[in-house]
Amino acid sequence: MASTTGMLAYAVPMSCTSSSGRRASSPASPGGGGGWMGVECSSRPQKKATAHHMKTRPKKTQPWDVMRKGPTAYPPLPLLPPDWTLVPEQEQAAAKEVEEAPATGSE
Repeated sequence: MASTTGMLAYAVPMSCTSSSGRRASSPASPGGGGGWMGVECSSRPQKKATAHHMKTRPKKTQPWDVMRKGPTAYPPLPLLPPDWTLVPEQEQAAAKEVEEAPATGSE
């Protein structure tokens, strides 16, 4: 009894086309095939994901767009002020005295 690996070795053709450039005929077709089981190759194979995206990506074709470069580089923004500021106790006491002092004069 032949092993499964040995049977599969004869079942897989070397390529999907013959040396003349035509597709290999299937075993069921009249006049060819030689009685071996063949693997049919797809006549319209699909591209894999990355190859498809590279082929169908948007390309710059308009004359006004071809010479256009990337986004404008602006200088970095200044740092934001801190949300919280620590005030020494002496300044807190002085500020509290100013708030409590009665307003004089300008009425």
